[in-house]
Amino acid sequence: MAKEYSCVKRTKQAFTNSLVELSKDTPWNKITVKMLCENAGLSRNAFYFHYKDINDLIEDIEDSVVNEATSNFDTFREIGFPKNVHATVVALIELIDNNREICRMLFEKSDSFTERMNKAFCDFNYQYYSDFHGDNKRTVYDFFYMFISSGFYGLLKYWLDNPDKLTKNELIGLAFVLVKRLLVLGDPDINYKPKKKSE
Repeated sequence: MAKEYSCVKRTKQAFTNSLVELSKDTPWNKITVKMLCENAGLSRNAFYFHYKDINDLIEDIEDSVVNEATSNFDTFREIGFPKNVHATVVALIELIDNNREICRMLFEKSDSFTERMNKAFCDFNYQYYSDFHGDNKRTVYDFFYMFISSGFYGLLKYWLDNPDKLTKNELIGLAFVLVKRLLVLGDPDINYKPKKKSE
C-alpha cells in the first residue's frame, strides 16, 4: 500500500513540476493538458486518473500547501504568546522555502491562494490577539489581521523574488519582530479622529 501511495505522490509531483515550469512563460489559461503531459513525460490517462482538468490540479496544489500550513498552526495552539508567533513565522517561512517555486507560482497567479493563506494566518492569531487584549471584537480584528497578514505575505513574496537580499534566518527575524509588534498594539479605535492643529 505504501509503495502505491509513493507512486501516486511521484506522479502528482511530476504534474505539479510541469505546471510550475510551463507557467513561467505561459498563462494558466493557455496551458493545455497535452502540453502538461508532454512536459511531464506522462500520459493523458495518468493525468485524468488524478484530475478532472488543470484547474483541479491547481486546486490540489493549493490545498496541499494550505493544509500543511494549517496543520503546522494546529501544533502551536498550546504555545503561549509570543513564542507561538515565532513558531508560526518559522514554520511558514520553512514551508514556503521548501516549496519555493510552487509558492512563487501560486502567489503570482492565484488570488485564492493568497486569500486562503491570509485567512489561515488570521484565524490562528485571533485567539492570542484577543486573549492578550482581553477583547473579542472579531469584526474589527478581522480588518487588523488582514493588515498584518497582507504585509506578512507581501514580505514573503518580495523575498521569493529577491532571495539574495536576506538569508532565510534574517527574514525569519525580521518577520517575527514586525508581526509581534503589530500584535501587541493597543485596541484599534475605529472612531479615531486626528486632532486639529491649534492655530
